[in-house]
Amino acid sequence: MINIISKKFRLNDIEGIIFDKDGTLTDSSFYWAEIIKRRSHKITNDFQLSKEDYFQLNKVMGLNVKTNKLLPEGPIAIKSRSEVINTIICHLETKDIQITNNYLEDIFRNIHSEFSKEAYKFIMPISPALQLLKILKNFNVKLFLITSDTKINAEETIRYLNIKNYFDDVIGGDSGFGDKRSGNSCRYICQKLNLNNKKVISIGDAPVDNEMAINGNLKGSILVESGQIEIKMLSKFSKNCVSDLSEIRIEESF
Repeated sequence: MINIISKKFRLNDIEGIIFDKDGTLTDSSFYWAEIIKRRSHKITNDFQLSKEDYFQLNKVMGLNVKTNKLLPEGPIAIKSRSEVINTIICHLETKDIQITNNYLEDIFRNIHSEFSKEAYKFIMPISPALQLLKILKNFNVKLFLITSDTKINAEETIRYLNIKNYFDDVIGGDSGFGDKRSGNSCRYICQKLNLNNKKVISIGDAPVDNEMAINGNLKGSILVESGQIEIKMLSKFSKNCVSDLSEIRIEESF
């Protein structure tokens, strides 16, 4: 077990840590901006929409095209794929364009299939997070990855970053546990590895990571300002917040 210490908080006797992916381990804007643009372009072409519609679709999915940064409110990299799809459907309905869930599922799947061939170009690691993983690997603590992204995307990412062997399990939004905020995936992991929920924490960059910890009956969460949301907002959800993960240190718990 370990203790996790920062200037503002201390979490003792931790035996398991659940990491988020986008915005925590990797730069979510750089990666998802490209996917959003490809999806928007496909929909715009299929329905012969205007250039203005293309920009609106980017925004609906959570991208500020001018800055090429994800919006703090998401939905992409914050909410589940089904919520993103529902947001697009609702937006297009306001323009009297009827679009089906299956159509968007197909687009998302096909674009990922193409994107995966060059996805490595858009995977940018967040250095303090990778450094923390390397430190944690030297201690007797179990590490997990739970993401709203698909399991295969997550595994491709950590394989590319050469950190796949750091994790004891990887769970995606399509792994059958529902929305990550439900905490079902946390409870599954704790039960599977016989871990005490109250000795497990989550580390993420969004309120959903704290919700997951609460609903999964975990000890708590650490929220980091490396994603789309400023620490001022994150601190409303968790008392354990840092600007980046280099602010915490690890010591062995006896």
